[in-house]
Order: sequence, then structure tokens, then C-alpha cells
Amino acid sequence: MINVLAAKFNQVDASIADTQSQITALQTKLSELQDYRQQLLSVEQAIQSALSQVDTALIMLTHVDPTQIDTFKDALTIKFTTDAIGILSPADTAPTQPIEPEPFAPTAPESQTVPDESVIDVQSTPADITPVETIAPTAPESPATDIETLLNKMSLADIRKLAKAKGADARGNRVNIAARLKVLVTKAEVLAVS
Repeated sequence: MINVLAAKFNQVDASIADTQSQITALQTKLSELQDYRQQLLSVEQAIQSALSQVDTALIMLTHVDPTQIDTFKDALTIKFTTDAIGILSPADTAPTQPIEPEPFAPTAPESQTVPDESVIDVQSTPADITPVETIAPTAPESPATDIETLLNKMSLADIRKLAKAKGADARGNRVNIAARLKVLVTKAEVLAVS
């Protein structure tokens, strides 16, 4: 009788070990599926962000030069035909926002005085010279810059609320959202929210 029970214990122990092995395999599979789902979520967010940026680029391009829309479309098509699709370099894994340099007015190169024998010397008297009134140039602030400045001064909650109201992507930091909104909103709309 004792031998029969020992065999039964061995049979149950083997069944437990087999079940534990199956549970471990299922837990591993579950973990892999959860990781894959997270990757899909990241891809979905990246696609939504890219589509939002394409929308913004199209709006800006339509405003600046609508004749270039086909060129933009061709540039996008080329992205889908390249051999680099599916290859991520380490730099591509952490998306960064490009830092745009501040615009500056080009300066004329300094002229160097070179003696030239063909220069004609002209004599004049002080009575011939009329003083020129100098007026300091004032550069009007561009509407886009003015709107972007107002957007950047808004709270994150307010700028997200405005983005949602305009149907734009409300994710990201204040600067990114402001960059997307500056072509979609008017100064009056920004002032109404803030």
C-alpha cells in the first residue's frame, strides 16, 4: 500500500513541476506581449506626432508657397522608398527637438581702403553739404513671432486647452505646442484664453 502512495506522490509532483513549467512559459510570453504592446503604443504616438507635424508643415507651406506642395509630397514619398527604413541608429532612439538658431541680419563686409590712382579727388565747401537726418530703423514685430511669444507666456494647461480647441496635438511641452499653434491661431484667440 505504501508503494502505491509513493507512486501517486511522484505522479502528482511531476504534474506540479509540469504545470509550473507551463506557468513560467506563459509568464514569459505575457511579458513579451506586454513589451510588444508598449512598443506599438510608442509607434502610434510617434505616428500621431509625425502626422501633426506634416499637417503643420502643409499649413505653413500653403501659406508661404502653395506651388511647393508637390515637392513636399515627393520628399515624403522618398522617405518611404529608402533602404534605411527599419534601421534605427542610436541617435534615432531618443527624439530631440531641433534647436533653431536666432535669426540675424547679415552685415556688409568691412571695406578695406586700397589706394587707387584712378580715384578722382572732389573738393567741396561746407556750404555744399546738407546734413542728413538719421532715423533709427524700427523693425515691426512679425505677427507670427508676436503670437508665438504670447503662446510661450501661457500656462501649460491653457495652451493645451487652446490646442484641443483648435484640433491640434496637445501633447508635449509648451514650446512644442506653441510651435504647432502659431500658424493656427490669431492673436485675439490667444488673448481670449490667457
